[in-house]
Amino acid sequence: MILTSDPSTFHSLPPLPKRLLPNFVKGRKYPPYGLRKIESLTGGIIIPPEKLELHVKDGTLLGVYANDPLGMSEVSKGLETVFGEPPGHVASFREFSEKVRTLKGRFNLKVVVGGPGSWELSLNSPDWIDVLLVGEAELTLPKILTEESRGVFFGEKTHKFFPIKAPSAMAEVEVKRKDRKVPLEVVEEEMKVQSTQGMVNLISDDLFSYGEGLIPLLSLGKKYGKVLFSQITLQSSSEVDLGKVREVLGLNPKDWRSPVLSEGKGSCTIGELDMKVMGELNRNFIYPMVYVHEERVPEFAQFKSIIIPLPTSQRYYEVLYRSWVHNRRVANLRLGRILDYVLYKNAVTNGEYIRRLKLRGIHLVNLLLIVLGYLVNELTSPLP
Repeated sequence: MILTSDPSTFHSLPPLPKRLLPNFVKGRKYPPYGLRKIESLTGGIIIPPEKLELHVKDGTLLGVYANDPLGMSEVSKGLETVFGEPPGHVASFREFSEKVRTLKGRFNLKVVVGGPGSWELSLNSPDWIDVLLVGEAELTLPKILTEESRGVFFGEKTHKFFPIKAPSAMAEVEVKRKDRKVPLEVVEEEMKVQSTQGMVNLISDDLFSYGEGLIPLLSLGKKYGKVLFSQITLQSSSEVDLGKVREVLGLNPKDWRSPVLSEGKGSCTIGELDMKVMGELNRNFIYPMVYVHEERVPEFAQFKSIIIPLPTSQRYYEVLYRSWVHNRRVANLRLGRILDYVLYKNAVTNGEYIRRLKLRGIHLVNLLLIVLGYLVNELTSPLP
């Protein structure tokens, strides 16, 4: 079985419209964590999409990982509102679809598609997909591969997890899936694998809801490098002992964390501000990344947070500039006054300035979105 995805997803490129991606953005060294999971489950071989033609032949079983193929996430919709076109990964998936369709015309291939964005495709499954798997793969995928299956399948809930065998992008380690904790032996095996990057990034829909065992889990992660975590909620942040989290991870003003803070599991956005929770997070050197509608930005700017504004009005570029200034100060970025000036001019011209301006062929909106969307990139990048 050959495993791959569209180029943007495979290389973890920023969610920019394709025309705005600078040539120097090459993507991450390792493939997505989701592909590594399927690799360990099936024994398949991961192939970069640009080398796919060299490996397919008659009888090939092709597994495709889909993240946000049609741009139906709230953040993707927001980017499309701002730039008037879908994010780059949508065009990437569309072009990849044509590539697979062409290969199916030349070879007898069976194509199985899954991943967190597979639900988008279930609404109107493309003709080149033979099997679409929505949901968890561990129990259902092996059945699909051993039968003459066709159509849409919904994955069964599992308590059996398979550790990855090689590093993935962003050093991710799944520790909890909805209401189920991944067994510690699987977690530690993946920590060992990812430790070659000098860090482990603990992923779940809400790490602070891990419950009893959270602090030992963080301590375990420390054995394998810098410990990051991806997502927390307002409720769990109010219930966990943030002081112990700070202590075990050694957090301080120069070594802080920026997980996405949301209102609830399964969401990345936040509406109402809880000043007590935000204050406690900040006091323990957790400066959360918050996706908020533009009118809420002034409230969240009272705290150390990375603010990603979602557009709701014609004033968006003004809010975008204010968010940029706030984020730059929180992260202590030293990108100089030039970008400040560009974004200020863009705000007063309601977006026209940045659409026209180019610097040595590189549209400066690249820098804006890369910084806004990946402001904590150095916290989630492999160490030298």
